[in-house]
Amino acid sequence: MENREFKRGQVEMSVVCSDLSLLESINSLLRQKGVIVVEDESGGLHYIVDGRHERYKVPGRVTAINPRKTSEKEREKAYLELCIKSVLREYGFDMALVGTVIISRAFFAAFSSNLPIPTTMKSLYCETGEEFGLSYEQSERDVRYAIAKSSLKNMRSRAAMRCIQARIERRLGYLDPLN
Repeated sequence: MENREFKRGQVEMSVVCSDLSLLESINSLLRQKGVIVVEDESGGLHYIVDGRHERYKVPGRVTAINPRKTSEKEREKAYLELCIKSVLREYGFDMALVGTVIISRAFFAAFSSNLPIPTTMKSLYCETGEEFGLSYEQSERDVRYAIAKSSLKNMRSRAAMRCIQARIERRLGYLDPLN
């Protein structure tokens, strides 16, 4: 770890990434908004504030997006969505695929309304397909493709869904990790 001395009021930030487009996206967001908010797994918010231009207006933007103004229910839903997406990323799902979005929405709907995950894959394809305006066949194809591109590719669709469900339940504290 390097020791660096900073002048009063000066902070240095380094972003390390292998993708130049990601770095350009971060830079353009900072130029446009002046602030980026990043949420960690425990729900804490971290602010990256750009002080290059209009640095006296940026603190006003930070207080305008204060998370304390959100209700407890909204924070719970945001945490649930974060858990679901992080579990899907752990298993190597591509978050840009329609099938991954279908899986994510199905788990979000089931966990947020305390309903069981659809007992058959057919009901999952029908329910989520309607939401996205997809036919049963297209929904089935998209979900199977997303699973085939993940690390769960050797599992059947229903077994993969159960595996994801168990990991989400552990993450939310519903299951004892030792059982």
